[in-house]
Amino acid sequence: MKLNNLQILRGISALLVCCFHFREDLNFENLQIGTVLFQKGSIGVPIFFVISGFIMAFTTRKLDLKSGISAQISSFYKKRVIRIIPLYFLLTFLWMFIGGNFLLYFQGESFSRLLHSVLFIPQKEAFPILYLGWSLNFEMFFYLIFGLSLIFKANRYFFIVAFFIATYILGLIFQPENAYLKMVTSNLNLYFVVGILFSLLLTKFTIPKKYAFSICFLGISAFTVHLFNIVAINNEMLILLIISLFVVSFLLFDFTFKWGENKFFVFLGDISYSLYLSHPFVEMFFRRFKVEGFLNVPHFFLKIAVVIAVAAFFYHFIETKVTHYLKTRLKA
Repeated sequence: MKLNNLQILRGISALLVCCFHFREDLNFENLQIGTVLFQKGSIGVPIFFVISGFIMAFTTRKLDLKSGISAQISSFYKKRVIRIIPLYFLLTFLWMFIGGNFLLYFQGESFSRLLHSVLFIPQKEAFPILYLGWSLNFEMFFYLIFGLSLIFKANRYFFIVAFFIATYILGLIFQPENAYLKMVTSNLNLYFVVGILFSLLLTKFTIPKKYAFSICFLGISAFTVHLFNIVAINNEMLILLIISLFVVSFLLFDFTFKWGENKFFVFLGDISYSLYLSHPFVEMFFRRFKVEGFLNVPHFFLKIAVVIAVAAFFYHFIETKVTHYLKTRLKA
């Protein structure tokens, strides 16, 4: 089953994060357009987490776990590593090189930061070298737990859901200071759980159109209210609910309404990972060109166009080709 609308949501989420980082271009002295539109654009990251949870459960639902568990776990980890690491490592080292202090990253505290970055281990006082890697720390931790859950076969989803809810509750009780434990107990992990639950629900039950329409209207409306800060919402559980309803709206476009694809937006979904990781390079490049006044508006849209072009390049030459090569070599 093709999930074109979910793929479109990937593209939207990546663009939201880009717009969040580019929002100052749309801010004027008496008119803070960028802040109004995109101050909460980072919300694209938890949307990605819900999608990841859904995709992991959806694509592994028919795994034969009656035998060869170790082989299945090994294959799962290989596929995840092949998907995430090549582009991330390449852009991390490119970021180090462009910064002009490449060799310094192999000394002292900078080397520790490099190790933490490539091993997907968070640090208390520092982001990964390519700062967007903080979200990949969560992704890789989720993949670690998901892979281990295959040991429990048919009960794997009970294990995952119980694990993340339990760690979240423990985090509320003990409020750890250690950076890794903070990640393990973060409420952000609950977004993966929601995605898994959506997969279990939508693959077993059909939501009638009259109910699906109401869910979609509520989900998109609530998300719009939150994104544009029409009503200030700070409760993390309420935000989780809003984002969850927004994601399930796009899932219902696929499962219930079966809406057709928009090729351009599906393409944005295809390149979303490259778009997400590469857009800081575009921002760095455009900092050299200072514009003022309403020239900032075409400057903003030019950056978005360049980001899409750069992401398409990385998707075609790194993600697609390298991933195919590694899958063939590693038999993943």
